[in-house]
Amino acid sequence: VYARNVAKSGWFTCFVKNIYIREKGGQSAKADGRHQVTQKVIVDLYQMNSGKGVIIDSGTTDTYLHKSVAEPFDEVWRKVTGVAYSNVPLRMSKKDLLLLPTVLVQLTAYEDSPDIANGRNFDSVIGLAADLDPTSPQDVLLAIPATHYMEYSPSKGTYTPRIYFTETQGGVIGSNAMQGHNVLFDWENKRVGFAESSCEYQNDASQSADNGVDCQLGAPSLTVSCSDSADLSDCNNNRNANKAMKGVEVWTRIVQSPGLYQGLTCEQVSASENEDSYGGKMDVQCDGRGICREFRDCAITCANAVALGSAGNEPAPGNNAGSCGGGTWSACDYTCSQTRINSVLMNDGKCHEEKALEFTRPCHVQACGRADPCRVPFVVHAILKMRGVVASRWNKQAEELLGDAFAAAVNWKREPSELLFESGDVNVLSSSPWRASDDTMFGE
Repeated sequence: VYARNVAKSGWFTCFVKNIYIREKGGQSAKADGRHQVTQKVIVDLYQMNSGKGVIIDSGTTDTYLHKSVAEPFDEVWRKVTGVAYSNVPLRMSKKDLLLLPTVLVQLTAYEDSPDIANGRNFDSVIGLAADLDPTSPQDVLLAIPATHYMEYSPSKGTYTPRIYFTETQGGVIGSNAMQGHNVLFDWENKRVGFAESSCEYQNDASQSADNGVDCQLGAPSLTVSCSDSADLSDCNNNRNANKAMKGVEVWTRIVQSPGLYQGLTCEQVSASENEDSYGGKMDVQCDGRGICREFRDCAITCANAVALGSAGNEPAPGNNAGSCGGGTWSACDYTCSQTRINSVLMNDGKCHEEKALEFTRPCHVQACGRADPCRVPFVVHAILKMRGVVASRWNKQAEELLGDAFAAAVNWKREPSELLFESGDVNVLSSSPWRASDDTMFGE
């Protein structure tokens, strides 16, 4: 999407038409859902764009706006967060950081005469004002999430807001506002292009970013059974054998892929699949560590609860941990961690999660880099060739063993504090049989 460069010489300059504050964060200009309410900051457009105007400068680290914006911005910020806005360093968790408001800056479009009569759907294009400003739906909407405007200090363990309201004329949209975007400075055509971008590799290269990529979840494993959650205190009397007791089953699913762009979230995928198969009432909680918990209402008779208590919690003959297809790590989620669970097929015919075999580890690939590009400033791609591998046996477990071995080899003899990367930082993008003739592409 393109904003108009209003300068005739010197810096690239755009006209800032509006500033918004969106509750509960989000990385994109397009809100994740209705829970992210956007509030408009009432500003003096003349003062905000005075002097040289608002320049787009990748050589300036932070963002500086006109001092007249400070008071109305703080008023909306207080309304959304309950506290005043300041540039004082703060200590907070990563979860709290992601829930801080996202600042949205509306820039006058390169084409300021939208052809609304022809039915253009501005809402379908990420990075346009669309319904946020019905009078100028074609304007550019630049999202500055907290992961970009809050600068982290590893030595102090603090985050510092880096949007300042100090300018006496105009302002500067700096590089922290450009993070997560491809930016095109097009002087010849008097415009600046913005496109939201991600370093994450798309497994399905044919999938268009406009259509999105849905989250993918693994098969559910039973973590808490109906008999374990129901109050069975009335089941001691044999006369209550057929009495139905209410409970809540908890099912755990690993996130195989967190999805991309405007695809269905993991919660939406879970709810959709539940409606197709289970159909009952269910709540979903995805914690950002690569797993989702599904809470389903259930009922069980006293007789069945007693029967399951005596035999249902024993593994089915010939089954052990991993027999239900578990044992592999989830995708790397937005908290920069991933989880592995193991499930066992029990006598009740269901796969039960072995809670003692649930592990979580840090990672810095996939959704981690998309949620916080500052934590993953670059990605190294490598091509490895291995002799003696049977291609037909290559699977997810083999990929994880390769990641463990690769990380161990690179970090050999290094102290724990000196590791270059860990197993969770290795992401196998693709694998295929290698033939001798393939070496010619590398000039060998």
